Amino acid sequence: MRRLACLIVALVGLPFVSIGIAGPLPEYAMKAAFVYNFTLFTEWPTLPNNTLKICTLESDALKHELEKFRIHQPHGATLLISKISNIEAIKDCQALYLSEEDKQRIPVILSLLENTPVLTITDVPELMGKGVMIGIKTDNKRIVFEVNTLAAKKSNLYLSSKLLSLAKVVY
Repeated sequence: MRRLACLIVALVGLPFVSIGIAGPLPEYAMKAAFVYNFTLFTEWPTLPNNTLKICTLESDALKHELEKFRIHQPHGATLLISKISNIEAIKDCQALYLSEEDKQRIPVILSLLENTPVLTITDVPELMGKGVMIGIKTDNKRIVFEVNTLAAKKSNLYLSSKLLSLAKVVY
């Protein structure tokens, strides 16, 4: 129940939350909160060494914001935030955030991850429907998300019905 409350706050209330300043959170802080919360509502077949690793490729801004969540233990596991430079290492991640900077490599990345339990998340609209599992976008000044359940099932990931109920689009 606590996880659901955290997810609802992150997914619905974040545009109105501030951190000791007047005004909304920066875009990447909100996206990082979404990415972290997506991992709370995803089940992997196993978590190697009881570690949940969230990875980025080119997005330093998101990696920096995700670092703020390192004190948490999703699924009782140690949380690692990693920027991957060797594309083969993405298979060692449990969640991978793909940004606009990664767009040219997406076909190779998705091919490498085919049937691998790595939750793929992006904010690049044209990547949804091409094998990425969760797409984040802005709609009327709010961050919303859509979920590709077929891609998640192919990768042997279970996405909570609570997460799916909060998605703007599920297919």
